Amino acid sequence: MSDDDFEFKEPTKRSKKDLQKRTRYDIYAELLRVVYIWGYCPLTRAARSTNMPVDRAKESIGELCERGLLEEDDDEGMRVYKVTVRGHQYLELYKRLAGLVGIPIPEPIIGM
Repeated sequence: MSDDDFEFKEPTKRSKKDLQKRTRYDIYAELLRVVYIWGYCPLTRAARSTNMPVDRAKESIGELCERGLLEEDDDEGMRVYKVTVRGHQYLELYKRLAGLVGIPIPEPIIGM
């Protein structure tokens, strides 16, 4: 095959309309999924895996703890979070709703 066989396509620039903003509930679901995947998860790992600044992740995790979806624990002097039974229920409902509406569920960034 030669270089003539391949057609070069210009990368298309996505407009602001094409980019969807995450709702509060999307962010909650992503945080819960990341914490569930890691088991016990510190704040910075959750923030990185959901592509959020640490201060905003801290606010959202605080709200999740207040609502009983996450539980704060101490692991050798480090504050870690784990998903509660109620958090698992939220995730299941979110997945069902996303499936009904046809919203794709993004994969969290793992391994950072």
